[in-house]
Amino acid sequence: MNRQNRRGFVFLLLGVALLANPLYLYPDGVSYETTYTYEASAVDHLPHTTHTDYHFKSCGWNPLQSAECAVVNDMARGDSVELRLDPDRGVDAEFWSFDYVRVDGRYFEPNATLDGRELTLSLDRVSAETVKRNLSRGLDEVPHHVQKAVRNGSSTVTEGDVYEARSHYVAYEGQYYVVRPATSERVPTGWGWKAPPDIAIDAMRLAAWIGGVALVWRAGEWTERGR
Repeated sequence: MNRQNRRGFVFLLLGVALLANPLYLYPDGVSYETTYTYEASAVDHLPHTTHTDYHFKSCGWNPLQSAECAVVNDMARGDSVELRLDPDRGVDAEFWSFDYVRVDGRYFEPNATLDGRELTLSLDRVSAETVKRNLSRGLDEVPHHVQKAVRNGSSTVTEGDVYEARSHYVAYEGQYYVVRPATSERVPTGWGWKAPPDIAIDAMRLAAWIGGVALVWRAGEWTERGR
C-alpha cells in the first residue's frame, strides 16, 4: 500500500468514527448515578421494616387481622394447640412462618413439637431484650456504609456499592440503631460533567457529522491519487 492509499485509509477510519459518533456521544443524554445518604438513629423499640436474619410478626389487638394472628392471640393466653398426625410425616423445622411474634406488647417464640402422633403448638414468653439481641446484627456483620453511619451519624454511598437500598437494625456498644436511607440524589456522571443542554449535544453531533463527511470525501481523493 503506497503513501496515498495509507493516508486515504486513515482518513476513512476517522471519518467513519465521526459519522458514528451518536452511538457513543451521549446517545440518550448524559449518564446518571444515584447516591444514597444513610442516617443512623438510636432506638429503644423494635423496628419492623429492617433487614434481619429472623422473621418477626406483630399481631395487634384485633385477632381477625389474619388467620394466623387469630390463633396466636388465643395461644398467647397460655393455651396450646394439639393435633393428631401421622408420626411418619414429621414436623418441618420451618413449621412457623416467623421466629418471634408480639401480642399485646409481649413477645413470644413459637414452638412445634411432635410426640408420637401428637403435634403440640405453643408460644414461649421471651423478653424484649432477647428479641432485640437476636433480630439485630453486629457492626462487623453489616456493610461498610452502614458501619460508617453508626459511627458518624450518616454516610453517603453510590448505588453501585449497595445491592439494595434498605434499612438495617444494628447493635453497637450496648445500644441499638436503625440505619436507613434518608435521602437519595440522582447525579450526572457522563464525562464528569453536569448534564449539558440539548443544543450543545446537537452541536457536537453536527460538527462530528460534518467532519466525518469531509474526511470520507478526503479519503476518496487520496485513494484516487494512489492509483
